[in-house]
Amino acid sequence: MNKIDNINVILERIESARKTAGTENVRLIAVSKTRTADEVKSVFGCGLKDFGENRIQEAVPKIKSLGIDAVWHLIGHLQSNKAAKAAQYFDYVHSLDKIETAEKLGKSASGFGRVIKSLIQVNTSNEQNKNGIDPSEVLNFAEKLAGIEGLEPVGLMTIGPLMGSEDDNKRSFAMLRNILPEIQKSFPLYRELSMGMSGDFETAILEGATMVRIGTAIFGSRNYI
Repeated sequence: MNKIDNINVILERIESARKTAGTENVRLIAVSKTRTADEVKSVFGCGLKDFGENRIQEAVPKIKSLGIDAVWHLIGHLQSNKAAKAAQYFDYVHSLDKIETAEKLGKSASGFGRVIKSLIQVNTSNEQNKNGIDPSEVLNFAEKLAGIEGLEPVGLMTIGPLMGSEDDNKRSFAMLRNILPEIQKSFPLYRELSMGMSGDFETAILEGATMVRIGTAIFGSRNYI
């Protein structure tokens, strides 16, 4: 299938899972890491507006060369020394897990006259090699984020277990879903749950995902760079 066919199939699957879950809206983020500017432009031409990138050094030249009216999501780990670039070129940062980095991001965003929508990355699978804060630390982290000018915290993000089964993924996503209402008691603007990728996005939606990050199922097999 070509990209438009891939997208249509994914949108149909998202809509089916969304109806089953009773979720109001699910946002499809096309993960464009390692993809060329031409590939991104092709998918943009199919109607998708949200694109996810992992690495600042790869993303910025692509964003600058494209010049399209897209919404750019940083979904990979943000290093503090890349915070200024992230603040300049991204609309969302899904991967905040260090207050010092969040402070640099907010300060840079304010300097550019921007406000970055941000999500807290939570390590719900307790994998030592994965970024994200412990689930028990989310409320404390959210309280610290609340005072940072230049950021608009809007939700939580997680990545399912790297080698997990469908049940493992479900448990991981359900944990994030269960954390959200506790955070909303103090911060009602936390509404987004960013979870689910090409292999598990339907499971994520059934557990409450409002954003899914899909690359391979849209673009085809990945080009590693």
